[in-house]
Parts: sequence; structure tokens; C-alpha cells
Amino acid sequence: QAGKMLVLLPDIMETQQDASTDNKMKALLVFRNVMGHMKRKEASPTALQLVENLLPLFDDESSQLRELSICLFKDVIQMVVGNDKQQMKKNVRRSLLPLFFHMSDQSESVAK
Repeated sequence: QAGKMLVLLPDIMETQQDASTDNKMKALLVFRNVMGHMKRKEASPTALQLVENLLPLFDDESSQLRELSICLFKDVIQMVVGNDKQQMKKNVRRSLLPLFFHMSDQSESVAK
């Protein structure tokens, strides 16, 4: 069933651009649940797309959303396989500086 949800994930992420913090958090929880039930091979392409969309959320004003996006980022980068690994490495390199700055985040849970 998670595979069927895979088709909806890009649309869900696209609609979150202008969504409320609460809706963004709900969407990230959906992503976490769906991706967690998928095999790495089928989740890999979606993981690449998702990582790019998570980066702007690292700087959201909501500490809960920042924490959730960073935790999901950690989970998602481990899901890539094969040829997607090279692209994921580029995405991870782009995110290192923002993640470094969040090590001194006001919210202790985000800083972890």
C-alpha cells in the first residue's frame, strides 16, 4: 500500500510550499510513515526529491517543524541506493552548512 502512496508524495510536497506550519508537520509525518514502509529501492527516487524540499524547512520559525524536517532528512538520506547515491551526496553536502548552524539552535531538541 505504501507503493500506491508513492505517486501522491510529490504532489503532497508541492502543496506544502504555502501551507500552514501544522499542515507542513502533518505532511512530513505522512512522508515519514510512507517512506518507512517502502523498500529502499522503490523509495530511493522519492528520497532524492524529498531531501531537496526539506532544506528550506530547516529554517522555519517553528522549532517543531525544524526538528521534524531535520530528523526526516536523516532518515531519508539513508534510503537511497544505486545511482541515486551520487546525487544524494551532492544534496547532503549542500545541507551541511545549514545543519551546522542549527547545532546552536535556541531549541535544544533541534540542536541535537
